[in-house]
Amino acid sequence: MSYPLEADSDLDDDAGFHEDGFLVGESDDFSDEYEDVDFEAMGVDPGEPTKAKPGSEEKVLMLAARYAAGMPLWHNDDCTDHGPARDHRIDI
Repeated sequence: MSYPLEADSDLDDDAGFHEDGFLVGESDDFSDEYEDVDFEAMGVDPGEPTKAKPGSEEKVLMLAARYAAGMPLWHNDDCTDHGPARDHRIDI
């Protein structure tokens, strides 16, 4: 069974929007909504590879630092091991 798709004629597609696409009363100045983080003070150098495992808090911090610096998010020498940490000793 199919139903015809009908637009609600009471709705105006452009209601409440400026020409720039922002809602009326909305500003494109978001500078007061974000906190600047000093990654260097935290010991994070976005230009260096990281040994942090993917998904770890350290890796997310590095990605944030690289993004903030306008750099590519991944470094060719970053850790790519997705597995859990393992003891490399052989138990016999």
